[in-house]
Amino acid sequence: MLDLAVIGAGPCGLAVGVAAKQAGLSCSLFDRGPIVSSLLRYPLFMRFFSTPEKLEIGGVPFVASEDKPTRREALTYYRKVAEYFELDVRQYHTVERVTPETGGFELVARHPGAAEPEIVGARNIVCATGFFDSPNLLGVPGEDLPHVSHFFTEPHPYWQQSVVVVGGGNSAVEAALELHRVGARVTMVHFLG
Repeated sequence: MLDLAVIGAGPCGLAVGVAAKQAGLSCSLFDRGPIVSSLLRYPLFMRFFSTPEKLEIGGVPFVASEDKPTRREALTYYRKVAEYFELDVRQYHTVERVTPETGGFELVARHPGAAEPEIVGARNIVCATGFFDSPNLLGVPGEDLPHVSHFFTEPHPYWQQSVVVVGGGNSAVEAALELHRVGARVTMVHFLG
């Protein structure tokens, strides 16, 4: 029986795992993808708006080449934090069910290569699944078509293509500028609410 099971191995889930480790608690992290998988969908050459100090966890210094770290530096940093604290991160384990049990919970997780799901008992559960993987859908016809993406990773595939960027925040403007620079025909749509 674990003291703590964490659903999600993003930055917040890792921070919980580190805090548990520092408190002497047994803890496992379960994620349906790789560690900090939400960062994989960030634009490839993106720089964070935050300074490295604001992204640090567990007292481990985040050293970046400039004042704002890159996506690549963040991926490296979070892997190193997990290694440094020897966190039990169970990547590619989809949590199928959490059931209350006497004295805690039963968590059922499945790895794609396993014949049977893994069943784990935990006194406590933390759900740290974040929000990045849940785009704000508009509810308009066509937004589920194959050529529509709700995430922007890089501009290259859109060279000489017509692209509509929905939104007016920092991320939308940066995506529109990157698309324009590689030769895409960009239209921005921003809803005032």
